Amino acid sequence: MSDNSNNSRSAQDLVRFLRGRGISTAEIAAELHRSPRMVRKILNGETSGALYRSTLEELATTGRVSSVPPRRRLKTGGLVPVRAKSGGKQKTVVPEDPGGTYTSARQGGAMQASTTYMAEGGRQVELRLPKGKAANGRTTADAELVRQIRNAAKGQARDNQKKIRATLTFANGRVMEVNTYNASTMLQRVNESGGSALEWMRGESKNRYVNLDVSRETITGVTLTVFAEAKTPEYEDFKAQGRPRRSRALNPAEARRQEEKARLEQGRRRGGRRS
Repeated sequence: MSDNSNNSRSAQDLVRFLRGRGISTAEIAAELHRSPRMVRKILNGETSGALYRSTLEELATTGRVSSVPPRRRLKTGGLVPVRAKSGGKQKTVVPEDPGGTYTSARQGGAMQASTTYMAEGGRQVELRLPKGKAANGRTTADAELVRQIRNAAKGQARDNQKKIRATLTFANGRVMEVNTYNASTMLQRVNESGGSALEWMRGESKNRYVNLDVSRETITGVTLTVFAEAKTPEYEDFKAQGRPRRSRALNPAEARRQEEKARLEQGRRRGGRRS
């Protein structure tokens, strides 16, 4: 994602530009570490948003954010309180200050996520996961993956479908690609796997790569690339038929596994006849 315009655009102009690129108000707010209400105020001209302009410019130019705008401070040096969430005991709360530049280096075992926004509503979501199978970060990452897949499925337009390509990194450093799916189809497959995106991806890896022991090598990284593609006549036909599952050709690993299973079954039958 790139934009070659000059740096004179206001925060309001930048928010409009980002919204036109298919980035939601909630997503812009998450990148700013602010509430969607603040982004709406900038969009509606209720505030200049000058504090956020450089970060919005970076997001519009590069598709991602490396620095977060600091919180406003009082003359005493303390942080300016913000409105508390609805239903809270207090009307205002003192927020944390997320300002500063963030490194891409691995920090401990916590789950880490970053998003690069691209043209036409496309995006690339990168997640790094702790190795421990029972680590809380893996549960958080799984929920985030499902959320991203669901959002892509919801974002399909009348003439365009959203497709997702998943690339996995395993604890042994091996990187492999999961087949590209329509977002709704991927969400359906995840739901059929008990609602776990990581479990479904693990199963896909086992099916496609016969020499990869997924019981020993955990997934430590996931990159989701979401992009728009025109709906084909075939897509519309499947949709009209209730989107029946289409059988797919076996990949080499699956074909070898099926052949081996057939040979074993044939051997058992022969042994039974001799007895």
